[in-house]
Amino acid sequence: MDWMLILFLIIVLAYFTILHFVFWGLKRLPVKEKTNYPSVSVIIAARNEAKRIEPTLKSLEGLNYPQKQFEIIFVDDASTDETPAIISEYCKKHSNWKLIRLTERDDFASGKKRALKEGIKHAKGEIIFTTDADCVVQPDWLKYMTAYFEPEVGMVLGYSPVKRFKGWMNYLLQFDNLFSAIVAAAPAMWGFPLTSVGRNLAYRKSAYQAAGGFDALKNYRSGDDVYLTERFRQKSGDKITFCAHPATFVETLPPTAFKQFWHQQIRKNSKTLRKSFSTTLASLFAFAVYSYLWAFPLVKPEYLNVWLAVIALKLLLEFLILSKAASIFRRRWLIPALPVFQFVYPVFITFFTILGALQIYQWKKD
Repeated sequence: MDWMLILFLIIVLAYFTILHFVFWGLKRLPVKEKTNYPSVSVIIAARNEAKRIEPTLKSLEGLNYPQKQFEIIFVDDASTDETPAIISEYCKKHSNWKLIRLTERDDFASGKKRALKEGIKHAKGEIIFTTDADCVVQPDWLKYMTAYFEPEVGMVLGYSPVKRFKGWMNYLLQFDNLFSAIVAAAPAMWGFPLTSVGRNLAYRKSAYQAAGGFDALKNYRSGDDVYLTERFRQKSGDKITFCAHPATFVETLPPTAFKQFWHQQIRKNSKTLRKSFSTTLASLFAFAVYSYLWAFPLVKPEYLNVWLAVIALKLLLEFLILSKAASIFRRRWLIPALPVFQFVYPVFITFFTILGALQIYQWKKD
């Protein structure tokens, strides 16, 4: 009996089991539309976004939600450009908009944590929504996202696609974004959320406080979204679900330069190996399984035919899952390119995860 072959078949079974849970996790994504219009506070942290914030402000003006039931709180994180002045002009037009200015930078929470913490401290809403100052929300964002807040739900994860643009980087970013949505959505449907995006995230203020808020995340350079989600999973006791209603998708602008794209990817993947023990273990297990699948013929070339059959089935199942996700998240135009990314993306994500583990990235300085 060849134990290497048996190990390979066990690994294959483990990987196909993962694919099974991912597929059915996506199939279980609910679409809810009935809301009782709870009170909402939208928190937006901004720093030097004068050139990109106008579309965000205009989209927020179009929100279809009872005015008395929501407020928008902007927190200017010591901008050195016209960001606070632009926001102030809009706030003058809306009684439920307000601006909080932080005049000095603080090392308490690198990135947005300090600004978000300050905004939440002043929030009156039962539910906190967060997005970024370079995003565009849809009119029914609040209406349909709040529909997911059943009594046992403490956090709702949302989808935030990248705005389409020309060039090869568009396809790479769009697939990366789609893959991130799968990693967020499928595990959440099985009760073990792994990640989230702060560009489209909502949670009960009471659950945030029960989880210790951002004060519990002082030791992390980034990850105001991912680490907060983990904290909710571990401490709040409330359910975390995923909202895949297309009216709640929050579009974000793409990076404007390759350097920005480079550091953005490193920063994003720096969190992969710095999560909770269980989440990190799950990520490492998935990586080990995937790597062994590809490396097997180097160890046992006599089983090349068996390996080829497994790889063919693997690629087919992955394609079906990716196509399903592309349909759910309104990215069907990506489907013809999926076979290419099935080979390219594992190398891409491994490369940036290694760089991320070394923490060699920069925050924007302008």
